[in-house]
Amino acid sequence: MKKRLITLFCVIACVLSLTACGSAEKSYTDLEKDKLEQCESISEYVYQYVSQMDEKNANQLTKEYKKHETAAVFQSLFGGIEAKYGALEGMITTYRQMESDMGGIVETGDLTSAIEGKEIVVTMPVKGNECDGEIKFTYSNDIFTKFIEGNATAFTTFSQKMEEAGSHMGDAGLNTLLGMGSVFIVLILISLIIASFGLFKKKPEVKKEEVKQVAPAAPAVEEDLTDDTELVAVIMAAIRAYEGSGAGSTDGFVVRSIKKANRRI
Repeated sequence: MKKRLITLFCVIACVLSLTACGSAEKSYTDLEKDKLEQCESISEYVYQYVSQMDEKNANQLTKEYKKHETAAVFQSLFGGIEAKYGALEGMITTYRQMESDMGGIVETGDLTSAIEGKEIVVTMPVKGNECDGEIKFTYSNDIFTKFIEGNATAFTTFSQKMEEAGSHMGDAGLNTLLGMGSVFIVLILISLIIASFGLFKKKPEVKKEEVKQVAPAAPAVEEDLTDDTELVAVIMAAIRAYEGSGAGSTDGFVVRSIKKANRRI
């Protein structure tokens, strides 16, 4: 029982110690604190300068000026602090996009700063009409404290995400319908073209000729009466009667066959 109580006490002590370590603020030296305060002050001035900039000046700094010229403008405006080429242009561009996404800026919150390795990051929370946002100013953690990057971001709310997803779904459905409709239209056109080939095909001319049909002549049928005993006997009797009358002689005459003679009148 005592061992269980000791184990439980040790676990509770470890949890409390971890909580205390997590809640403890990071300590900085006096030099580091001075750097953080300086970066926060510069960030406040940069925000005021960018937020009050009209469209003409914004276009000049982001489109017309060269990178080294914009860096020189930043250095002259903010007490000799150097800026990386393109840092001010990026700050202006992202801020204007954030302001548009938020539907206008209502107010800004308190600045917070932290040292992250070789960089110093200053964060400014921003509240807008449609959603909130955040601006981050990044500086180099060295003796020069150079302005490296400024990035403004608008947080997307749940309703905005749903609206954006619905817009994408609508676009996808429209693209699908257009694609399928185009395919069916092409297939119908191909079918019509194939069906029209029969209209342009030349029909062969059929010559009507009178065909004379000649009835084949009936073959002559020979009647062999050698086996007809009665008919042969009658004919022989007639021949003998003719011989007896003395009208003619028919010696050696024998009836072999009887054929019908075709006479044309």
